Amino acid sequence: MHAKIMLLPGGAHGDALCSMAEDILIDVSAAFRHSFSLMRGKIGQKSLDAQGEILTDDTVAACEQCQAVLVLDEKETGAKALYDALNLPLRIRSFCVPEALCGRREAPLSLWVAQTLSVDAQTLRSAMASAFRFAREMDIRITHVAPTGPSLSEWKGMIQVQQTAFPTVAADSLSAPEAITALISAPHGLGMVLCPPYAGGILSAAATALCTRPALMYDFSFDEGIGVYAPHIPAGLSPEDEPNPIACALAVATLLRFSLGLTREAACVEAAVNNVLSAGWRTPDAARPGDPRVGAQAIVQLICEQISVAGELMGKAGIS
Repeated sequence: MHAKIMLLPGGAHGDALCSMAEDILIDVSAAFRHSFSLMRGKIGQKSLDAQGEILTDDTVAACEQCQAVLVLDEKETGAKALYDALNLPLRIRSFCVPEALCGRREAPLSLWVAQTLSVDAQTLRSAMASAFRFAREMDIRITHVAPTGPSLSEWKGMIQVQQTAFPTVAADSLSAPEAITALISAPHGLGMVLCPPYAGGILSAAATALCTRPALMYDFSFDEGIGVYAPHIPAGLSPEDEPNPIACALAVATLLRFSLGLTREAACVEAAVNNVLSAGWRTPDAARPGDPRVGAQAIVQLICEQISVAGELMGKAGIS
C-alpha cells in the first residue's frame, strides 16, 4: 500500500516525537512491505515563529493531499485549528491504560471521550457515524450525553439512525452530571462517551484532570477522507526532557487502523508497545522503583525491533 502522511511538529518536543513517529512508520512500512511518503511541515508555535500563523493555508492544502496527519504540538491550538480547517466532525480523546502499566489494585482502562465539533445537523451526522464506526471496530459501547433544549429530539433521532446502521454497538444515555459522576466512580464501563460540543469540553476536561498518566493520552479525528492524530505532550517539560513516546506510538497505531485501514499493522504496533511495557521498560517519568529506566528513543527502538521481528516471522510463514 502507498500512503501519504504529514507530520506537523509544533516545537522542540514535537520535533523529537516527530523523529520517533517516523522511525515507527518506517519500520511498519518495511516489515509489511508498504510505501509511506512521510512529509514534515510546521504547526503551532513553530509555524508562528517561521510564518506568523499557527496554521497556514499552504499547510492545510498539503494536509488535504494526505491520508493522515500526525500533529506533534506542545499545545492544542494547532490541532484545533486543523480540525476546523479540514471540517472534521468529531474529536476523540483516548484515556486508555494497558494492563502492563496497572498496579495490583488497578484494572486496565479503555475509555474515550468523543466531542462533536459542531451542532450543525450534517456535521452531527458525520460525527455520530465516525463514533459508531470506531465503537464497532474497537468492540466497545457508546455512552451518549444528549443535549438539552430543542436539539434533544434531533440528537436522539440521529442516535437511533446509527444504532440501526451499527446494530452490534450498544448505546446508553446519561445526563452530563451523571456522566461526570460515572467518570469519577466507574469509568471502566463507559466505553466511548459521546457528547455535544459544550458537554464534551466539560467531560474531556474532567477526564483529563482524573487521568494519572497524561503521557498515554492522545486526540484524534477521522472522516471519510482524512484523519488527524495528536499525542498529548504533558505540560512542564523542560527543554532537556524527552517526551514520553508511548502516546505517540499508540496514536500511530490508531492512524494505521482508521485512516489507512491497516488493522493487522495497527495491532502489531499495539502489541509491540504492550510487549515493551510488559517487559518492564520505562522512561524515567513513568518508572516505578525497580523498573529498568531508559530514554524515550530507546523505548522507540525496542518497539521498532518488535515490529521488525513480527514482519520477519510473517514473511517466513508466507503471510503477505
